[in-house]
Amino acid sequence: MCFVALYYSFKLWRQHPNPITLLILIPLLFLWLDNFAIATGKWVGEGPILTGMTYLRFYWHWQMLPLYMIVAGALARRSGFFWAQPKWVMAIFCIVAVFFMIDDVPYIWQVQFQPACYGDTYRFVINVPAGQLCDGTTAFAKQASPPPLAAIGVNVTLMIIGFMMWWKDKFPWLALPCVFMFACAASGAFPGFYWGQLIGNVGEPIFNIGLIAAGFKYAGLPKPAAASVAAPA
Repeated sequence: MCFVALYYSFKLWRQHPNPITLLILIPLLFLWLDNFAIATGKWVGEGPILTGMTYLRFYWHWQMLPLYMIVAGALARRSGFFWAQPKWVMAIFCIVAVFFMIDDVPYIWQVQFQPACYGDTYRFVINVPAGQLCDGTTAFAKQASPPPLAAIGVNVTLMIIGFMMWWKDKFPWLALPCVFMFACAASGAFPGFYWGQLIGNVGEPIFNIGLIAAGFKYAGLPKPAAASVAAPA
């Protein structure tokens, strides 16, 4: 599913080569690494290769996810919402994205990864979830990890804009994947729920597919002229 999202994001960028579609594509370039590192972990084993993939997938996620905040503002502008047209509004989206990026930088130097086993998989995590302690290992003391401010902020922002698109344009395919992503993330964070990890991994590609669908609908539209975008009466 990750490769499906990557394929269509590349197709979107080829069809509409502009900053919006490029910012949708960039975070997806290494989304597949999440699944690849988890799927191959038990064969690669503990060592520099798995450690390197872990650092890359965590840091890429922390630094690239905030780009979707910029995409949210850009899609709102292209879809014609009057409130999104002033440049200072777009500047706020960009500032928030940069804040999320900077806020997560220190954690990559502070965290210590440790093994976790789920089903037949072997991966490195910051804190081992309940029931995923590998045989013969001892969990570290609970470490501080980045609070999911960026993930929640991006998802909520896109969800709100998605519901506005649904109301204005009868386009539900951004709002619904955001709701689905929330439900999947909640199940993955629920202690003791064995299937939560699997369900949680499904949410991200579905979320990205919804964002790509919004890109196909709105990213190719011309920027609305300020005079032609009227505020509601």
